[in-house]
Amino acid sequence: MVAPSHPDPQRPPASPAVRLASVRANWLLLASDGPAAAIESPAAGVAVRIVSDPRRFRDLLLAERPRIVVCAEPPADEEVLRLVAAERRRRVGMRAVHLAPPDAVAARLAALASGFDDALTTAMPTSELAGRLGLLEARARPAPGAETVLQVADGLELDLAAHELRRGTVVVHLRPKEYGMLALLAAHPGRAYSRRELLDRVWGRDRDRGVRTVDVHVRWLRSKIEPEPDRPIHLVTVRGVGYRLDGPQR
Repeated sequence: MVAPSHPDPQRPPASPAVRLASVRANWLLLASDGPAAAIESPAAGVAVRIVSDPRRFRDLLLAERPRIVVCAEPPADEEVLRLVAAERRRRVGMRAVHLAPPDAVAARLAALASGFDDALTTAMPTSELAGRLGLLEARARPAPGAETVLQVADGLELDLAAHELRRGTVVVHLRPKEYGMLALLAAHPGRAYSRRELLDRVWGRDRDRGVRTVDVHVRWLRSKIEPEPDRPIHLVTVRGVGYRLDGPQR
């Protein structure tokens, strides 16, 4: 649960959106004025948090894992923009929007080039910005019925939307190929894949690295998901074939 924000003397009294401090924010906005500072919750179940302090924004971005992130210049600085662009590349379920004054064309183009999904001007009406953010979130939402959280092992789940492995609320760091291999195996629990199949599907054009690469990544994965990596019960070896993921023990 996120502690309530302290009032910001540089901003008017908190809007109803900002008072949603008892839930994790779905939309996180860094703004001190303009259209982003006036946005309220667009629909039931959408919690919006608006902050004007870049340092607090960085903390909330990493802690709350919002679906929509908006950075208005000012108060956003280069450090904040780099962090948001990096998080956007890492989190497939997040969308990032940059706001800047109408004459800051170069800043908006730079944001788009770094990975932001959209770059808009601070001259637009609040209602239009809220509508654009709502559409952006709707397009990023998984298709109905699509399973986005897979149970990997006891107490471990793989979030395909967030592109991360979690043990409870703790994120377990995965290298890109570790994630790719685990996502493939978790999507088909109990199915054995040969080393060559794993190379073809996970490494793609780099599949000529050799099957030894698969063994190395399996060892790394076991160190993160197995209670006893030397005696695996989830990511197991299938003699003469390769590997399979058996998932949580029943």
